[in-house]
Amino acid sequence: MHSCGGDWLMAAHPGVHSTAVARRLRGFHGRDSMAFDLIAFDMDGTLLDDEKHVLPSTIEAIRAATSAGKVVAIATGRSPSMMLPYRELLPDVSYAICTSGAHLLDLRRDSLLAERAFDPAVISQLLQTHKGKDVMLEIFSGTEAYDEADSFNHLDRYGLQEFHDTFVRVCHGVDDIEGWVLNHASAISKYIVHPVVGEDACDVLARIREQHIPVEAAFSQANSLEISPKGVSKGIALEDLCGLLGIPIERCIAVGDSGNDLEMLRAAGLGIAMGNASPDAVDASDVTVADNNHGGCAEAVYDYLLK
Repeated sequence: MHSCGGDWLMAAHPGVHSTAVARRLRGFHGRDSMAFDLIAFDMDGTLLDDEKHVLPSTIEAIRAATSAGKVVAIATGRSPSMMLPYRELLPDVSYAICTSGAHLLDLRRDSLLAERAFDPAVISQLLQTHKGKDVMLEIFSGTEAYDEADSFNHLDRYGLQEFHDTFVRVCHGVDDIEGWVLNHASAISKYIVHPVVGEDACDVLARIREQHIPVEAAFSQANSLEISPKGVSKGIALEDLCGLLGIPIERCIAVGDSGNDLEMLRAAGLGIAMGNASPDAVDASDVTVADNNHGGCAEAVYDYLLK
């Protein structure tokens, strides 16, 4: 996982790290008599195995959690349209934080609770950060995802072949993605830069920092720089969800594996890193469980939510 010179993801929301700071000051010793009421899972690399499937043990654990009166949520960088194909497999999941926090959905009522988008001026600035660089853009607008139509035939060039079925099934292809972006700038909720294999997006990140472009950004994987509107993150959306439900954030568990999970792992009362997690995700967490191919999510439920 790229760090591009260090962990530069600063708190964009007052108090988003307050729980994590207090937790580290006292040290995490088991459950500290704390009962947890909500668990939020990242999807790729966490809830999904390497084949993009949900393990049967995960489905059973989620069912056990909801049967015990716990709330189960998804917190993903995917757009709502890219998350929904898994909805039938996960009927016990009540809420979804999508687009790295830009969308909050009530899955029980099929309703959108909150949505955030970029300032159009910021989109114009972002387009300049990768000018002349061979990248594939992935754009989220509303609840949908958009890409250059021709890019579906070259996903291996950008290291995205494992997502081929998802791209073809739910992404909309457009002829000129940069032109499309300019024409829809006011409705864009996420801007993802995928560099060609063998390169990285650290120079794009450096330009964002040098120009002080007001955004949040994180690598969800080495070849995916995810850029969100300022003040948008999984951690902030998780706090918002807890507020809506009347659940203290201290009574929430977050489970993740990568850079776009850091805010969520720090904000929750208990941050759990998967066994396959990046070093920065492990550092942001309190405990580690098995990896995404070997029942880590079920372990999080049984050993920490229900124990």
